[in-house]
Amino acid sequence: MQLFIITGTSQGLGLSLAERALKEGFTVISIGRKCPVQNADHTFIQHDLASPDQLKEKLNTALSKLKEKNFTAIHLINNAAVVTPVGHIESFSWTDISSHMNVNLLMPIYLTSLFLEATKAWDCQKVIANLSSGAAVRPIDGWAMYCTSKSGLKMFTDCLSGEKKDVKTLNFNPGVMDTNMQSTIREQDEGNFSRVSEFRELKEQNRLAPTDKVAMCLIKLLREHDQIQKNWYDVKELTT
Repeated sequence: MQLFIITGTSQGLGLSLAERALKEGFTVISIGRKCPVQNADHTFIQHDLASPDQLKEKLNTALSKLKEKNFTAIHLINNAAVVTPVGHIESFSWTDISSHMNVNLLMPIYLTSLFLEATKAWDCQKVIANLSSGAAVRPIDGWAMYCTSKSGLKMFTDCLSGEKKDVKTLNFNPGVMDTNMQSTIREQDEGNFSRVSEFRELKEQNRLAPTDKVAMCLIKLLREHDQIQKNWYDVKELTT
């Protein structure tokens, strides 16, 4: 029996991850703005992931109700992220910057801390998967915030991997998917994002991966946690 804690489950990959985990008979705690699915094995935590307020209490309450189920593994998937603001740095307000960093970087770090503290007495394998991106390892014009937050999350994951030898910790690059985030990217003005035409072509040429297929790859990787041997995985290597 395995437990998956997944953020950003209202739509996109997060929703597909929750659905896939439940389909495979696992228990799920989802965290997001709205409940993604009704299922006896699903616990929903309604929360704005831009804010830490009361999240500790909500998570501890949900976990306390499941503590006696004797899970063989518990997984935290930090999936929630935003791409905005897009454009040149001088156009960003403090609110733009802080809101982005709260969701993409600070919340995954904070939730990881809460997860490790709440489950330190649980006698099972612990796995932390942080959703990454190619933007974590290379600069992209107009994506200063997204590249910075994803790069920071990758470094945090790498540090955590060295610090917590008893926890499986990894970055997972899901590739380019057909999500609302992609819709937001395609709506950008070329003056703010010089590569916008490339992303529009991806949609026109049907080259965006369905989120359910990506979710299937990640859940398969995590459920066979004994086989996790490194801290960076790309969806491409799991589908070849």
